[in-house]
Amino acid sequence: MNGIKDDKILKKFGKHLAKCRKDKGLSLRKLADLSDVDFSQIHRIEKGITNPSLTMLLSLAEGMEIPIEELIRF
Repeated sequence: MNGIKDDKILKKFGKHLAKCRKDKGLSLRKLADLSDVDFSQIHRIEKGITNPSLTMLLSLAEGMEIPIEELIRF
């Protein structure tokens, strides 16, 4: 990753993930249950602290019942 530019991308993606989750009416804990991703991990992604793996993105998209393309189009 390239420092400042990558931090901006992670923060932008985190905001988008939070918006997708809220648009579906899901709490962090509910999405964690539905996607089998730890609550604290989702929180860190939404804050732009953690770079999620491809498998985690797939799990989150499936948990929200949205295509992964919608999740990564931000």
